[in-house]
Amino acid sequence: MTRLLTLAVILIPLVPAGPLGCPPADLPPEEPEPTERAVLTTTATGPALAGVGQVVTLAATVEPRPDSGTISYAWAQIAGRGVALADAESATASFRAPSLPAAQILRFIVTTRDDAGAVGRAEVAVRVTADPSYGEPTTEPTRPTADAGTDQWALSGEAVSLDGSKSTGQGLTYRWRQVSGTAVTFADPMGAQVTFTAPAFHADSNNLLLFELTVTDAIGRQVTDRTQVKVGSAALSDRRVRIETSLGDITLELDREKAPVTVGNFLWYIDDGFFDGTLIHRVIANFVIQGGGYLPDLTEKKVRAPIVNEADNGLSNVRGTIAMARTNDPNSATSQFFINVKDNIAGGDGLSDLDPGGVSAEGYAVFGHVTDGMDVVDAIAAVETGSRDGFSDVPVEDVTVTTIRRLPAGS
Repeated sequence: MTRLLTLAVILIPLVPAGPLGCPPADLPPEEPEPTERAVLTTTATGPALAGVGQVVTLAATVEPRPDSGTISYAWAQIAGRGVALADAESATASFRAPSLPAAQILRFIVTTRDDAGAVGRAEVAVRVTADPSYGEPTTEPTRPTADAGTDQWALSGEAVSLDGSKSTGQGLTYRWRQVSGTAVTFADPMGAQVTFTAPAFHADSNNLLLFELTVTDAIGRQVTDRTQVKVGSAALSDRRVRIETSLGDITLELDREKAPVTVGNFLWYIDDGFFDGTLIHRVIANFVIQGGGYLPDLTEKKVRAPIVNEADNGLSNVRGTIAMARTNDPNSATSQFFINVKDNIAGGDGLSDLDPGGVSAEGYAVFGHVTDGMDVVDAIAAVETGSRDGFSDVPVEDVTVTTIRRLPAGS
């Protein structure tokens, strides 16, 4: 008995003052039971069958709820030979059917989610047929090229077409997107050609729209090209312009129907004020007067990319017409223009035949004619000329272009 009491006395100091493992006096609130997440009704569709190389489109549709707001999409492949999904975070995703030794089913799932937290899922299966040429050695197709077409000028409100049909490659697919400028809407961004309406003109901006074309060939290689559209005010004419020179004014009528690229290029330079203060730097009596590229000190101005030659448009280099100057390369015209002082045509009384088949096979592109101020053209053609700084036929006394401006619409 004495031993037991002694042991108890020894153990008592070893017992903690408080019970071990007890919760603190202030208990945290219990977490609420999780609520069930709302379901976003979602369906997914796609073709039942696809052949090798075919572009397959998968589409998700959602039945929105009153508080859905924005709906997000996430596509993923869950079975079959792996493929690269394009636009996997949009309602419509796509992939190119792979080459397979035997038919195979590819399965995909799309997960949808709205702003209110509702989630939906749907699956779709596509059967890809066997490739009869599977495993055979093949010659790799020539690398594709993208051609978004030439830059354009358009009046506000006009229909504008972008043409990528000159792109090259096997089994091409197309996708257009706008890179910058006032937003426009394409009817179908997946076509070789797309159209949109030129947006409103804004006097305080450059009114420049930039677009990019991406082409993808049959084995998935992609290349891009870009093109620009300059929007002009519809309050000003796209045909009648006035050249104000130090010797008087010249009024022109431009032909957009027969020379759309050339006229658009000329109007682009006009709207940018490019010609203001430039020199009529070349004058040859009984032939042409030429300007549009140099300042009075014969410094050459920086120009935009050259344009295609439209000399085969049926317009002829007769007296009073305006045409594009160029180098020996027929597609090298930029900003310089000339006005024919005489009929520079086959059998005419000018010094040269500037039409196609004349001094050059391709000819020089006419894009308008003088309607008023031909006396000013003749006066310029009669000035004394000489050589200066490596240039010949330069007026001894400067003849300058004060400005070139579009006249009011309907004038």
